[in-house]
Amino acid sequence: MAAPRNAPQIVEILRRNAAREFAAARSLPPAIYHDADIFAMEVERIFYRDWICIGRLGEIPDAGDYVAVDIVGRPVFVVRQKDMSVKAFSNVCPHRGSRLVDDCGRARRFVCPYHSWTYDLDGRLTGAPFMHDTPGFSVDNVRLRELRCTQWQGFVYVSLDPDAEPFASHMAELDAQVGKYEFSDYVPVHTETEIWNANWKCLVENYMDVYHLHRVHADSFGKYGGFEQSTCFFPGNDYFCYHYVQEDGSEHSVAAHPDNERLQGEDRHRTWLINLFPSHTVQLQPDLLWYLSILPLSAGSLRVRWSVSVPQDFLDDPDGGEQHVRENLELLMQVNREDRLAVERVHGGTAEPSATPGPLSSLERNVWDFGRYLARRLCS
Repeated sequence: MAAPRNAPQIVEILRRNAAREFAAARSLPPAIYHDADIFAMEVERIFYRDWICIGRLGEIPDAGDYVAVDIVGRPVFVVRQKDMSVKAFSNVCPHRGSRLVDDCGRARRFVCPYHSWTYDLDGRLTGAPFMHDTPGFSVDNVRLRELRCTQWQGFVYVSLDPDAEPFASHMAELDAQVGKYEFSDYVPVHTETEIWNANWKCLVENYMDVYHLHRVHADSFGKYGGFEQSTCFFPGNDYFCYHYVQEDGSEHSVAAHPDNERLQGEDRHRTWLINLFPSHTVQLQPDLLWYLSILPLSAGSLRVRWSVSVPQDFLDDPDGGEQHVRENLELLMQVNREDRLAVERVHGGTAEPSATPGPLSSLERNVWDFGRYLARRLCS
């Protein structure tokens, strides 16, 4: 089969593959990672419509704490309110369009860096220098554009689409599986933002791919082996896909803290890998939480914000809490470096004009689930 050379051909291959049973499925058409028209479709049909993870409540614990990100050219920020609720706004001053804030921080109010228009935490304009002699102007008629914002298990999400379906209405299945971990209470201990030279889909697929662990992570996750026998996949749907890896409780297994009486049996040694479509990936364990919020910058580059949180009982442990945090951060940083090299290699290789989709292994079930999600968004 000749490699597709334009967006309609790519979409047709995507559609046909999504209609297959998993046993006959193929990987995504390689051109999908590079085509400019496909990327434009993804921006409009996915990132401007679906729910995007901005961060965690624990990263904005106090009134005035904020996190700002760009959703593919649409600057937004979330901010903790005085009543401890969270609101999301367009990160653009309604006066002349300047961005208001960068990255993350804490503010009592937001002052535009261009003309000093000043906004309260709830988006109300409270001051506009030298505007008193402008006919008809009133601060009461101006405010920041508020965006839809919701929360799930301690994560904060924003949608640019006023008609997006409510996020929480689709989470019952996942809550039934992982709600017992009460990870909304896990405490952030480390956050980083990186730019990778790869298509965003390469990283999403990599995170949910069990198959690469034995090779890419041979010196980290993979050296303990057994993933192919201990992984349980669940059927994906239009909102997420997930699987878990069951460990045996041996010395190198993940494990709940001894003081944790809430988790019993196998749940004390189970790791969950979750992809909340389109680009929020979560590794949930009884002893830590690692998540990535992945946003494309272009067809060939992405911005990934990743963060690690741990349960309070580990932080309170004077005998091993500090060591637990340090060792896990070192491990995850190593894993991240290994993944980055692999993902950027995949992105570079898929640019080969003659590349075609390959067969999937049984350990790539969630990769197929993600492809079906893409087909539903791009083929409609």
